[in-house]
Amino acid sequence: MLKDRAQKATALKFCVSKRWLPQLEVEIEPSNRLEQSRFLLTDLDVLAITTSPVGMHSKLVFDCKSGIRESAIGRAFWLRGVMTKVGADHGFVILNSKLNLSRDHRASASELGVSLLHDTEFPDLAQGFQGSINLQPDYSLTSDIESWEIFLGLRSTSAPLAEYLGYATSAFWTIKDYGEQCRKTVARLRKLRPELDPSKTTHLAIFGDALCLFLISLSSLANRLFLLLMRPSVAEEFSAALLASVYGGYENLQSAKRIRQLATGLADDTVSIFPDVERFEQLVREVVQAPQQALPAALLAREVGFTYLRNAAETRLQVDIANESPYAPKFILLAAEYLQRSTKLPPEFAAAYADRMLHLMSKAMNKASL
Repeated sequence: MLKDRAQKATALKFCVSKRWLPQLEVEIEPSNRLEQSRFLLTDLDVLAITTSPVGMHSKLVFDCKSGIRESAIGRAFWLRGVMTKVGADHGFVILNSKLNLSRDHRASASELGVSLLHDTEFPDLAQGFQGSINLQPDYSLTSDIESWEIFLGLRSTSAPLAEYLGYATSAFWTIKDYGEQCRKTVARLRKLRPELDPSKTTHLAIFGDALCLFLISLSSLANRLFLLLMRPSVAEEFSAALLASVYGGYENLQSAKRIRQLATGLADDTVSIFPDVERFEQLVREVVQAPQQALPAALLAREVGFTYLRNAAETRLQVDIANESPYAPKFILLAAEYLQRSTKLPPEFAAAYADRMLHLMSKAMNKASL
């Protein structure tokens, strides 16, 4: 059983009520390992992503401590360092209500971008932020800590799944360049391809997780392109900006092309350095039409993945996201098809998510017509 489970469960419910995308148990690794063995630096209990007013991401972290021997200000200093590592904007330290919290410690932590609060104060925090910690059990599986325990437990089923989940719960969240996140997520799913079977619901959940991570990176990418180009006048302008963004700049893009040219012996104009690049461009063009709905799409993908994991029916969170962000189901439908084709997975993976999205889109249209 997870440590500090009750506090983490409350944080998950709060995040989902706010439509923040949560990730439980994020493991922090060194940026550049010098040893072959994997040594963790520390871990974060809950990391959440939300959208800033201009569309880019904002990260929030929750440090949950139910013990009675914790140093509140000590946790604040520790969390500030971890926030710097993951690029988080604010942190919350949730402490046992029996611990004394002085106003001076709260004020000093606030200067670090950290809020100290007792677990009994969580309802006040949720109310002040117009959220909730009292979601009904059948409302969402992403807010259900048991679903997370089952999902994270898939590490023990096979070494390839353990390797993928090591990336999905660790490295992805510390990569600060969204283009690198995008490239590595596609590469990780492609590497996992021989292990994945669409007849297994746990594997459909893994595909949903990769789809969620992919959409997170697309959300940042599309928002940046929208702010840079608004409405590009020619297709070539958009294509050039997109690939340069994915590869971290024009120079990196040209270097990648030269490496691929040397490896394949192909001429410059025939080199394709990103899988199924034309379909990828079309996907991003669609997301740029409503870039702030890509992050809700990522949350929706995670929710659908967890319904496969738990063999559950459609949840009310799925319906709410489809109504609040009408482009989100379309983004999932297109992104799932791209991921399936670019990684050469069986078409049943994309079809499983397409069926769910078409149903949601139909329900939303019927509701709008009433």
